[in-house]
Amino acid sequence: MHDDPENGRTNIPLCIPGPVRHLLWGIIVLCVIFAALIVVIPLPLYRLIGNSFEVVAAFFCMCVCLYAYRHWSGRVILLLAAFAFGEYALATVFWYLFTLLPLTVSLGRPFVFTSVAELSFFGFMLFFIAGFQIEGKKEPVSLMLTWLLPVLFLIVPLIMIDKYGITLRTMMLLVQFIVVEQLIAVTISHGFFRYPLLWAGVCARCLVSMLYGLRETLFLYYPSWAINLPVAEKTFSVYDLFSIVGPLIIASIALISLGLLDYIAKQGTAAQPS
Repeated sequence: MHDDPENGRTNIPLCIPGPVRHLLWGIIVLCVIFAALIVVIPLPLYRLIGNSFEVVAAFFCMCVCLYAYRHWSGRVILLLAAFAFGEYALATVFWYLFTLLPLTVSLGRPFVFTSVAELSFFGFMLFFIAGFQIEGKKEPVSLMLTWLLPVLFLIVPLIMIDKYGITLRTMMLLVQFIVVEQLIAVTISHGFFRYPLLWAGVCARCLVSMLYGLRETLFLYYPSWAINLPVAEKTFSVYDLFSIVGPLIIASIALISLGLLDYIAKQGTAAQPS
């Protein structure tokens, strides 16, 4: 520990409290267990528990980032991450209630994919795109990667557009894949892929986002696609089985939170008032 007489502050080594780490890892473990319970819990109850779990976990991650910003390190990336988690929690509340309210329940769950809630889910990734660009320094990226990433992420939505035409649903899928591609590209170009937990969380969040988009487009167009689960003696449509995207999203945001805390800790010291 040493004092900085110029600004009257003391630099102290960062130490992320153990209980916070344990809670975040506990959330990840619970998500894995809960995802498997889809074969046991009735689907309406599973969705209710899953969406409630998403909201609570997102608000918890928001509080962790706000506390870290205020007491451990005043880095802007923590504040932007808190905004991302907070707005995701609010969007999830809106998304789920939209499927239950009397005025909208007749439209069905798939209709929510084309509602304003999706803009908030895009916003979650846009906050991190901005945060990584503000926090990190852009590094040289190979020209091949610069061209390869957009091509890889545009193949699927363009195939969907070619097959089903230009509709609100297919265009939403296209925008979703573009935002995901930008988050991956910025994470790589600003060096955050070097932090394993953060990189794993970002990749998991992007993968689940794409699976969610495919659930609301491709699997929606083929409701007859079903999977038999002999162990549980149940048959699920692929659309219903992909309700596991909820707990997978929770696991991804918990990983991102852990990664951010590790990133902050590896930056050295935090300035606190003397």
